[in-house]
Amino acid sequence: MPSLYGAVKSKTNQVFQDSLDYCKGALQSVSRSFALTIPLVEENILAPIMVGYLEARILDTFEDDIGSREISLEERIRSMDALIEILESPDTEESRHKAEILAKSADEIVQDPNYRDLVKNMQRVLTVHRSFDDETKECMVRWLKEMNFGMQKFLKQKVYSFEDLNEYCYYVAGTPSGFLTELIRTKSKVITKAESNVLLENERDFGLFLQKVNIIRDFREDILENEKIFWPAFLFEKHELKSSDLLKEENQNIAIQILDAMLDNAYQHVEPVKMYLNSIPEEYSGFRAGAAVNFAMGVATLDSMRGNSDVFFGEKPVKISHEARDSILLDPLAFVAE
Repeated sequence: MPSLYGAVKSKTNQVFQDSLDYCKGALQSVSRSFALTIPLVEENILAPIMVGYLEARILDTFEDDIGSREISLEERIRSMDALIEILESPDTEESRHKAEILAKSADEIVQDPNYRDLVKNMQRVLTVHRSFDDETKECMVRWLKEMNFGMQKFLKQKVYSFEDLNEYCYYVAGTPSGFLTELIRTKSKVITKAESNVLLENERDFGLFLQKVNIIRDFREDILENEKIFWPAFLFEKHELKSSDLLKEENQNIAIQILDAMLDNAYQHVEPVKMYLNSIPEEYSGFRAGAAVNFAMGVATLDSMRGNSDVFFGEKPVKISHEARDSILLDPLAFVAE
């Protein structure tokens, strides 16, 4: 007859494995691009990166998803702050209770079915989170707190200038990049001081670049779905237009001019990102390859949008060709070395 201790240990291990399997499946549902590349990273940082991404996705869902009823600014902020409080003390009964409340709220406040499922299964994400060492958990929560602060700031103000755009992109994408970089810099056993400094100097560019690609590519979709627009407002004001006016055929020439300005701004991050990726130590070659895939696809997407009116009038967001994608996947580091 198995001992009580053995039975409890076996059940505990099964709960953890079930939670880990859920996280892997959820990643596939909420981000096809990162689901493609995160599995490439080394085992000792794979789970923290995966869980950190899912927790950031939950925070972002509370920040901007539109559910079955109107969600006030105050309610969004309460939900976002509650998530951070849970992650700061994940083992307490109070945190478990708060997580249950947030999970129950998903049916009303989260429209996207994949994001809704993620929020409703928050306890599974937390189960894996609790398994990390204290240093990793502290790092993860610190960067998520920074993200939460910035998201709330831009819930209350619009993006007017390119400086505002940089600040916004830092909070929503530069902070995850900071978390990833800190993992590499603190866990690597072979990283040099020079490599560490280059990573630190360019970590923001990696996040800003990827976020700007999404912001540019999704312009039409965001307008049609009444999402908040993060193209700087001054670009429209100088032409005496509203952002939605770019979807009108008579404004096509102006739309392309504004698109060029957005693309030029995003391209400024390309060389710093190459420096960043080339400074990742060989010890984390899998992470570097995965990051290079996301970067190369981002560059290819920007290239495909130059002078492309489909950004404003196409039925779907502009995507790179299957041939271009396959070429990147075949040798992603070739695009970093160029």
